[in-house]
Amino acid sequence: MKVYLLKEKLLISFTPVLNVAIKVYVDNGLILSDIYHEGNIQPREMDCGIPLFNVGVMGRDAVNHLMYLLGRQPDDELISQLRYLDAQVELFNSLLSSRTLIELFSDCPNLVWMIVLHNYFSQGAHVYEYLSRMKRRHLISWLNDIPSTENRVRILKKTTLLSGRREELRWLARSLCNDEIMDAYKHHDVISLQELYLSLRYRILAGSQLLKSLTLQSKPYLRDYKPGMSSLVHIVKDSIRIGENIGIKKATSIVLNCRSREEVRALHDEWSNRLLETTKYIQQDIFFEEPSLMPATGIKFIASVNALITEGREMKHCVASYKSRALSGDAYIYSVCTSRGVRATVELVLSNGTYIPVQMKGKENSTLDDLTINSITGWLEKENKRLIAALEHLSQSVEIQSA
Repeated sequence: MKVYLLKEKLLISFTPVLNVAIKVYVDNGLILSDIYHEGNIQPREMDCGIPLFNVGVMGRDAVNHLMYLLGRQPDDELISQLRYLDAQVELFNSLLSSRTLIELFSDCPNLVWMIVLHNYFSQGAHVYEYLSRMKRRHLISWLNDIPSTENRVRILKKTTLLSGRREELRWLARSLCNDEIMDAYKHHDVISLQELYLSLRYRILAGSQLLKSLTLQSKPYLRDYKPGMSSLVHIVKDSIRIGENIGIKKATSIVLNCRSREEVRALHDEWSNRLLETTKYIQQDIFFEEPSLMPATGIKFIASVNALITEGREMKHCVASYKSRALSGDAYIYSVCTSRGVRATVELVLSNGTYIPVQMKGKENSTLDDLTINSITGWLEKENKRLIAALEHLSQSVEIQSA
């Protein structure tokens, strides 16, 4: 994209990548655009789809030139606030049309952004004037169909957006609807939208120092913050459980106050080692309820507390901390040794009559190779089919006897 600063207009060219050019000019105080594409012209468009006041996109010279076309001196404060990518021209024109909207924008710019997107090109200046005079909490409720409370206004004021795309409005509204999220962030001075976005998906991290640290780096889209989050949440939960098992007070708080993934992993490894060191065999071994699965070559059910402790020591991981879950029947632990000598520990749970693998880990929580994973899942799939067939046969037999 190239921008040409002409006397009474801006010319934006996309050639040779696209045969498109946009002329931006001012008419009666409004920013208008003529879009040239091939041999076609779309005249007097209100918004050409480019964030014209975004210095990062247009450059400071082009933004200053546009301000001069509007008969205004470059306004550093306004330019710094206009960080939105969507409906930016409509937002700017709306601000010019209503003094009370400007006052609201200075106090809560995100709320003005919501008003503009909600009424995009469909309302006149008098409507913006009317809406901007409403009480903040009533306006948020009217725009997003959420409870009318002051704490939502405070959260909205403290939230910084990523780039102002429409998608962000949807996630912001969903966050404002969630009382648990509102409570987690009520004491925060500044909140990023990416924090709220990830809090909705990974609730355990809501309001934590860990999540704040993970979202400090600027990325183009909200979805760019998701990779690796599921595995991190698993380590977080595992660390909390291990900490509680070894008697760490406020284990949850300690884990969630970590400032990086590496810090969480280091804490997990430290507590796992302490668990291995402090775990002692019990004099009278306790046996677990065995699942309805047939063992296979190299796949063995860990049948007791002492056997579980042995597995944890040999594999150098924290499986011994699962003994309470195994005793209650919430988890079934298997030890695997393949013909290639690969060792693994597998955790299964029973869900709707089917055994599902929750975890499959190698020594020291290492990731297993695909061949080992396929071997384990193949055995489990075969056993689940056998159990389903047996249940269906039993059900048919009962029906026949009843008849």
